Amino acid sequence: MEVEEIYKRQEVKMQAPAFKDKKRGISAKNQDAHDPDYENITLAFRNQDHAKGGHSQPTSQVPAQGRPPSDSTQVPRWLYRAILSLYILLALAFVLCIILSAFIMMKNAEMSKQLLGFKTELWNVSNSMQACEERQKEVWKSVQGSITTVRSKVEKLEMHLADIRNVNTKVQKILELLQTKPESPPQ
Repeated sequence: MEVEEIYKRQEVKMQAPAFKDKKRGISAKNQDAHDPDYENITLAFRNQDHAKGGHSQPTSQVPAQGRPPSDSTQVPRWLYRAILSLYILLALAFVLCIILSAFIMMKNAEMSKQLLGFKTELWNVSNSMQACEERQKEVWKSVQGSITTVRSKVEKLEMHLADIRNVNTKVQKILELLQTKPESPPQ
C-alpha cells in the first residue's frame, strides 16, 4: 500500500508542472522529449492484496502511461504561422494585382478617350490639308492657264515684233531709196 501512495503522490507532483507548462504554452511532451535527462519509465505495481487472496475495492488509480515516442513528422507550430503568413501575403499580392489591373483599365480608358480626341483632330487637320491641296490644285491650274495665255500672247507679240521689224526694215529701205533718187522738180 505504501508503494501505491508514493506513486499517487509522484503522479500529483508530476501533473502540477505539466499543467504549468501548458499554461505557458509549452507542451510538456515536446519539452520532455528533447530533454536529455528525461527517461520514459513505466512502473508496474502488483496489488499486495491479491497475493493474500483478498479482493479489495480498487482505488482510483491512474495507470502509469509511458509517453509515446515523439513523432518525427510532427510539424512545428511556427511552420503553420509561416504558411498562414505566406497565404496572407499571397492574398495581398492578389488584391494588389486586382487594384493594379483596375488602375490600368482606368488609364487605358482615359488614353482611349485621348486617342479618340487626337484621331478627331488629325482627321480635321487631314481634311483641312486636303481642302488646301484642292484649292492649291485649282490655283495651280489657273496659274498654268494664265502662263499658257501669257506665252501665247508673248508668241503673238514676238510675231508682231518680227512683222514690225520687217515693216521697219522696209520703211528704212524705202527711205534710203527716196534719198538716193534725184529730186525731181515738182510739177
